[in-house]
Amino acid sequence: MRWTSPVALILIGLMATATGCATDSTDKTPEPETRGKSAADLGTASAGPIFHLLAGEIYGRQSQYDQAAGHYAQVALKSENINLIERAIQAAIFADRFDLAQKLAERLRDLDPNNARAAAVLMISSLELDKTAAADRALNAWLTADAGNVETIFNEVGQYLRKSLDRDKAIAYTHHLAKRFPNQYEAQLVVSKLALSFGELELAQESVNRAMALRPAETAPYDLAMVIVNRRGDVDEAVRILRKAHERFPSEGRYASGLIEAQLSAGSDEAALALLKRTLDRRPEDPNLLRNLALFAFELERPDLGERALSRLQRIPGQADVVHLIRGRIALSRGDLDAAEDALAEVSSRSEHYANAQVLLSAARMELSKTQAAIRGLKAALDEADIDEADRQQLTLTLASALAESGQLEASLQLADQALEDWPEANDFRMQKAMTLFALDRGPAAKRVLREIIERDPEHAAALNALGYTLADNDERLDEAERLITRALHLDPDNPAYLDSLGWLNFRQGELDKARKALEMAYRESPNAEIGAHLGEVLWADDQRERALTVWQESLALDPTDSTLLETLRRLAPELLPASDRL
Repeated sequence: MRWTSPVALILIGLMATATGCATDSTDKTPEPETRGKSAADLGTASAGPIFHLLAGEIYGRQSQYDQAAGHYAQVALKSENINLIERAIQAAIFADRFDLAQKLAERLRDLDPNNARAAAVLMISSLELDKTAAADRALNAWLTADAGNVETIFNEVGQYLRKSLDRDKAIAYTHHLAKRFPNQYEAQLVVSKLALSFGELELAQESVNRAMALRPAETAPYDLAMVIVNRRGDVDEAVRILRKAHERFPSEGRYASGLIEAQLSAGSDEAALALLKRTLDRRPEDPNLLRNLALFAFELERPDLGERALSRLQRIPGQADVVHLIRGRIALSRGDLDAAEDALAEVSSRSEHYANAQVLLSAARMELSKTQAAIRGLKAALDEADIDEADRQQLTLTLASALAESGQLEASLQLADQALEDWPEANDFRMQKAMTLFALDRGPAAKRVLREIIERDPEHAAALNALGYTLADNDERLDEAERLITRALHLDPDNPAYLDSLGWLNFRQGELDKARKALEMAYRESPNAEIGAHLGEVLWADDQRERALTVWQESLALDPTDSTLLETLRRLAPELLPASDRL
């Protein structure tokens, strides 16, 4: 049975939680008692209204909705009881009996011509039955019956299209809605959101532009337009929209902040700096804006402006810990660990930023090979009585990772297992456990953990990629590996690690040209030693050996200790390795 969206449940009530069938005096049917009965118990009952109501109730309790819908309809189609008809409609929708739901909704409309629920069900059932004209008439009736809730109606229609209707039907009707309501602000906004969720970016852009024109004083279309242009990766368009939004809504800090960021992305540093100065001169009081202005100022190498923003931020009650965190981040970006430690140590354990500060400090120490200091710091942070459960979970995960990175694999594994006892739904610890098991050369156990993650969360992109890459690397079950990696890339299309997995899979499949293109893209986005090892091997196999040697030399400079790179060079180019690493 298809999942029925919350929209349908809101419209006509939950059948599963009902405890009896309400009737009115015209039905002459008493409340049925069904506790403990099964459908078989009705074999000798008379096939009158009581029989059908009892059967509908029992079949409904047993989740046999098709039978339940049929029995309820026997009574509801002749009844004047609105509660009973709505209950029959719900059973029909659960059973995917949209033809029957439509008949029942027509009966409800006959009894109450302005019933919004009847109109909503008629629209839903018409869409399911590919009756576009009927769906349009029903939507008109719905809008008329509930004229004061136009925004809610279009949002509920959008929710149904996105969550319940067949994808192709939903996309087609989304395009239809855009044309049918060209001057309806709420409709165009919903169409744009739907189109964005379906990947129909051109329609999303057209509809959000219409919404902007229809309601120039509303900020929602500008916010949605930014999501669309970011999805499209159009930096110039992002600058244009944000400039327009900032001019129209100068007091909205997010537009000033977004415009500065977009200008930086477009390489317009002078324009970004000028806007930053103008914004600071207005003496803003928005903490989020001041935080961003400080970070942008330091990025532009204007610490004077950064400190000006931070000083203003620090005067706002409750923002001192944020200021310490930002100062710590800036010091880390400069490689000044002493200054970072001083700043991050000031973040109170009672602050919502405490865990982030400790994680940043730990990462810096790990990067500087101060592994034991990082571990001690994390353990001390976990001993703080004031930290909440979410912070404790984040710090525990960071500690498990630090233990594994320091070579204390069994300790990391033990900590991950203990964490899963405390937080059984936390798949991050399962991922950490899987990676630690791989490091312990316990591949089969690691793959079982990854499969458990995917079973619990079929859209866990990192687990999908990790399992797919492992299968590809082992040259086994390549069809499954392709499905897993493709799914991970669908969820996160620009992730360089997933592109690396795809390229390595293509190599295992003998598709050298595809492999080279995927790996070149991954290496360009994230030049690291492991991706470089893979790209070099593909180039080597494709007789581009000079290029392969160049990539490997670059990768050695990036990380001379990477195990994948060292293993690759031992096989194919040992002359690039120091003598001590050639064995």
